Amino acid sequence: MSRFEPGSLQEIQSWVSSRIESQEVFRMCGNCSRTLTTASGNSNEIPSDILSLKNLNKTRFFDPEDMVVGVEAGMSIRTLQEMLGERNMLLPVNPWYSDSCVGSMVACNDFGPNRMFMGGLRDCMIGIEYINGKGEIVQAGGKVVKNVSGYDLTRMMLGSLGGFGVITAINFKVLPRPVEPHGMYGIFKNKEWLTQVKELLHRRMPLDWIQAVSTPDSSWSLGLGYSGNISKRNRIQSEISDVFNQPLQVLPDGKSFSGKKFTPGEQRFVGFMTAIRAAAGMEVNSFHIFATLPSEEIMNFPFETFSKDNFKMVVHPAGGDIHFMHNSTGGKEQLELLEKIKSCLTHSDSKLRWVSSAEEGTYQALGSFGVANGYSLSQRLKHHLDPSGVFFSTYYNLQFD
Repeated sequence: MSRFEPGSLQEIQSWVSSRIESQEVFRMCGNCSRTLTTASGNSNEIPSDILSLKNLNKTRFFDPEDMVVGVEAGMSIRTLQEMLGERNMLLPVNPWYSDSCVGSMVACNDFGPNRMFMGGLRDCMIGIEYINGKGEIVQAGGKVVKNVSGYDLTRMMLGSLGGFGVITAINFKVLPRPVEPHGMYGIFKNKEWLTQVKELLHRRMPLDWIQAVSTPDSSWSLGLGYSGNISKRNRIQSEISDVFNQPLQVLPDGKSFSGKKFTPGEQRFVGFMTAIRAAAGMEVNSFHIFATLPSEEIMNFPFETFSKDNFKMVVHPAGGDIHFMHNSTGGKEQLELLEKIKSCLTHSDSKLRWVSSAEEGTYQALGSFGVANGYSLSQRLKHHLDPSGVFFSTYYNLQFD
């Protein structure tokens, strides 16, 4: 085929199972400047201009001794973690949803509780393969941790939101599974827990994650994750108890308290967002904003103001992010809630992302908080890598005063 016709991509997507087939699809789209969006879900009702990569789900290589793995972009996070788990390993990432594929996780740069203590996606990626808007297969990085080859194109694709090209395969370095992971939990009034968390960070406690969840009565449920043999865990538990000066309950991963709908545990490696939203009673189009902030700004954030307005919040103070959730589903009200959040952000590095919203929840509405530093450079890269505008992503068409 030399031209892309409407509807033909829907027929093609059912049998796309190799990078060469994907490459041909992009060349067809590029010949007529047709925009294209990629997806990796299992939905059978995919629009004609969305390319599904669900068949790109094979393992390219897996070297347990060197602790590296390479998989195609359509493989789900759950499948990858199960494969690694058979060798007592894991990818220390923070996917939002268990059915997310590795390609979408990288393109969206999803992260959460593990980022501060176990590293983010950029620390795990060692190689990538993608197809640019010219229909060219680009390979960068390699299969070993110390490989160096030219410009860092691997991390350029991190958080690209599908605008630079479609990711077809990614190579990761992996880690051994934590030994006997546990958590300590407690209930605190207002935001008094922040002072103790700041002290824990000052002491450089060997924690795996920290998470605080607001409750309807303006209290907070705080969880502190750690791992190790019994001797190490006892030392950590003793020091945590010393900092908080009150007893905290201890749970192994995979367990939960009676009446508590959500504790992070192991699910932070395979998708923690579903449990968070279910615990908060969120609808599909309810207001949900994800904010990334420097840790020092979180320590001084006016959480009590948002508690009074019935916000539900999930805070990762060491990772530097907050989930703001509200039961509002009206577009006008959601924009007012957004402005309230924006008015409390004081640091230039603070950023916002929509998780869910009404139709009014656009990238443009986020303003300067919705774009990465160096946004103009991203726009130029988009034009260079995709001169025909094959890849559709509204993110690269924003205009600000």
